[in-house]
This record gives sequence, C-alpha cells and structure tokens, in this order.
Amino acid sequence: MEAIILDGHLKSALAATRSLGEKGIRVNCAAERKSAMSLHSCFCAQDFIYPSPVKNRQAFIETLVEFAKKVGGKPLVYSFSDETFLPISDEREKLEKYVTLVLSDKKNIDLAFNKAKTLSLAKKLNVPHTNYYEVENLNDIKKISKKLSYPAVIKPKHSCVWKGNIGVKGTASYAFTPVELIEKAKEIYKKTGLWPLVQDFIMGEEYGIEMLCQEGEIVAISAHKRIRSLNPTGGAAVVKEKIFDDENSRAMEEYAKRFLKELTWNGVIMFEFKMDKKEKNLKLLEINGRFWGSLPLAIFSGVDFPYLFFQQAQGDFVGKKNEVVQSQNKIMSRHLLGDTHNLLLVFFKNDKMRKIVYLKRIKAFKEFFALHKNQKYDVFSLSDPKPFLFEVIDIVKRKL
Repeated sequence: MEAIILDGHLKSALAATRSLGEKGIRVNCAAERKSAMSLHSCFCAQDFIYPSPVKNRQAFIETLVEFAKKVGGKPLVYSFSDETFLPISDEREKLEKYVTLVLSDKKNIDLAFNKAKTLSLAKKLNVPHTNYYEVENLNDIKKISKKLSYPAVIKPKHSCVWKGNIGVKGTASYAFTPVELIEKAKEIYKKTGLWPLVQDFIMGEEYGIEMLCQEGEIVAISAHKRIRSLNPTGGAAVVKEKIFDDENSRAMEEYAKRFLKELTWNGVIMFEFKMDKKEKNLKLLEINGRFWGSLPLAIFSGVDFPYLFFQQAQGDFVGKKNEVVQSQNKIMSRHLLGDTHNLLLVFFKNDKMRKIVYLKRIKAFKEFFALHKNQKYDVFSLSDPKPFLFEVIDIVKRKL
C-alpha cells in the first residue's frame, strides 16, 4: 500500500513524508501549489496539485479520486488541515472505493471539530475547560458583552466551514470592548453564517497531548509544552519540548481518556490545554481530530505517528492488546522560519495584546539565539535539504 500526503506546504506533512519514506513506503505528495515543500523532499516519489478545497470543494475531491485511481491499490490518505480533512470525512463513501481512510464516525468527528460542541462535551465529562458563551443571535452577543472581562476571545465555531462548494476559514481574535466584540461577532456571522463562540481570556502556558487510538483505546501517546508560537498571541507552535510522566502530562492523559471513551475514536487526535495562571490548573482549549502541527517533535522523540497510522490502516492493531507506544526522550524541536516570524512580530508589530502576552524585545532576542541541548529542526535537514529551500521560496511567492 502506498501513501498520499495532502497539505504538502505544512511541516507536519513533511514530517510524515520523511517518516514513511525512510521506511521504504512509497509516498505521493500533494498540495495546492508546486512550491509546497513536501513535494521537493527526496522521499516524495510522485507529486500532484489539487484545487483548493476552500475555493472548490468538489473539484478537490474529484482530483483526489483521479489521482488515487492512477496510483492504484487504494493508497492511504494523510490529512493535516481541516480544509482537507473535513471534505474527505464528508465524502468518505465516495472516496473509500479508491483510497484507504482511517476515520471515526461523522457524528463524533463533528463533536471534535465543532469548538462549541467540544467544550459542551468537556463540561459533561467533567474536564476543566475555558469558560465559554454560546450565542445564537445578536441580542445574545449584546447581553454577554456587558458582563465579560476584557480582552475576550472570539472565534468561529469551526476553523473552516463551507457554503455549498466554497469554504470560509476563520481564526480566533481578541475583543477589547463591548462594541468591538459586537462588531467582530457580526463580521463572523456575515462571513460564516454562524454566530461565534466567545471565551474568557486565560493567561498561562500552553500544552498539548497527542494520541493514536483504536476504537477509543490508546495505541500511542506523546505530550509537549509549547515554548513559542507563530504569533505571540497564539497559533501554531514553533518551539516546543517533549514532556513525559509529569503532573501535567498525566492530567492531560486522564482528561483525554474521558473523551476517547465517549467518542470511541479511531485514528489520530490532539488535545490543546492551557495552564490557567490564576487558578493554577489545566483547561481544555480545543481538539484537533487529525494530524497536528507539532508532529515533528513526537517523531523526533520516538513516537512515529505516521508509521503507526500506516500500520493501523493495515489492521495491525485490530483485536490486539499492544503495549502503548510512548517515549521518555527529552527533545525540543523548532520551526526556524516560524520562530523568525515570531521574533519579527515581537520587534515590530503594533498589537493591543503586546503588554499582556508579548515578551520584552531583548528577552525575545536572547531566547531566539539561545542554544539548547537535544534541539531538532522541523524542516531544515542536511540529509533532505530541498524542503527548507522551497519553504523560503513558497513564502516569498505568496508574499509577492
């Protein structure tokens, strides 16, 4: 069986390409553009370009089907973004004639990808979570705007939602006044057709725990602490370190198990938590029911999720009581260009959140150039150098 790696511009897709290729598995890399870095890895046997699933969802599915037919043998599909994962989940009946998929059922996928439903389930399962407000109309927004403390977090309930064949992407932002909250809520509703989720802002460090599951049972597990993000206010982790068997990793595992049992989850899943600095406890932020951005760290530390996922697709874990795969290695990984982006924002961005979450410029400078033992790089590799070059090219092309 071969593999199809989607979202080839992402570092997680590159990590999976390298993982599988090093084990002799034939890897087919795909992306929306030819400059995507995974397509230029020495482990990419064949590549293809697909239409953006956000711009044309149906064309994306049809292109994937045609390429899978060309590859033959029902290749295993790997997805690394909501934009590709959700259409594949929705169209699974059509796709499974030509590809191999590892998916949970649609109802449970909806629970994992709808941020409001995720937090509602957390409440039911007694999992600590950020305080949130569900709103159904403008009057609801106006009411809660008067009782919130600011800044408040406002985000779409889905990171990507489709209106027919066209998708709309959205991210979290901050509101500093009731008027700003109302205006941002109206903007999200106009854009997505859904009223947003509003959450209290929490100060504190961010953590994550990642798992591969078979019918709700953990097959492999890894946890990390986030050091820096793409943006000082959040986003993808660009510097992170492996944690193992400490108070936080044990707590996250216990909370995650409650979800996994409820969802009888199949495949990979990742839980994001934040340590509430005020209340001194972990609180769930959201779930990613697909491969996540910090995947390279898990692989570096010895938990090779892409290969384990491949084994799962071949039925290696069905009916077996395997020892859970995990690692005690103390590893740090870094996305160099992402970390550079963070530093530039710290130095130059005009942001209302600067006084709240930004490092002092001199401290950010020192930490950027600090040397760390056992540090690995997500993209840069002497044995596979082209992806780093094309990551730079891709960024320049998109900026221009």
